[in-house]
Amino acid sequence: MGFLSEILTALVAAVILECIKILIEHPPLPPPKLQSFLTRLLERLLRKKTLAYVFAILLFLILSDLTPVRFGETVRVLALGLPKQERMIKEAFGELDRGDFQSAIDRSRAVIDAYEPAARVEERELEAEGAAKWKTGTVPWGQAWKSMTVFSHGSLNSVALAWWITGRSQQGLGHTCDAKKAYEAAAAYGYARNWDPQFWPIRGWSPFGWFWSPPGDAEERAPSLICS
Repeated sequence: MGFLSEILTALVAAVILECIKILIEHPPLPPPKLQSFLTRLLERLLRKKTLAYVFAILLFLILSDLTPVRFGETVRVLALGLPKQERMIKEAFGELDRGDFQSAIDRSRAVIDAYEPAARVEERELEAEGAAKWKTGTVPWGQAWKSMTVFSHGSLNSVALAWWITGRSQQGLGHTCDAKKAYEAAAAYGYARNWDPQFWPIRGWSPFGWFWSPPGDAEERAPSLICS
């Protein structure tokens, strides 16, 4: 389905391009203008040149997924919606923002139950490699390619954030002991990072986005909570 959405996007983009070219042509379209416009458009769409436009746009969308700025992935998300894991964690975060703490906990638990085994594997592998933990804050263009590695740790990032959301929600409910345990669970995934694109509409790296650390924040919050 994702590839089909990219093909459709390429076709639509080529049609729009041909429409623009017709509208700026001289002399103006003869009457009836709509019929003349559609006739010219049909003639253009059947040209090899237009098919070349479609192929070029499609190739651009596919190759963009190998770059930090992912136009192809953006198209697939617009057409098909967010991937399941990302949608689940976004819904949990949304419940936290709305102050529906119990719902946030329940949604976070669904993320943890589904993806924590994979997250543990990712964390152990990074520890075994002695990998450096990604710095928080904005990512300069020179580091954009390397940031793709952080994006690839989907389960690790989602589970750490789910535990962090759980901790915040338990605090909101006044359950300090449960909040402390949740923060400690989040802190255990030290390599996890969450990406804030700062309203940038294209998937992947953005010049305005930045990484923050749910485990780092959780590690700072946990000691202040008293578990009796």
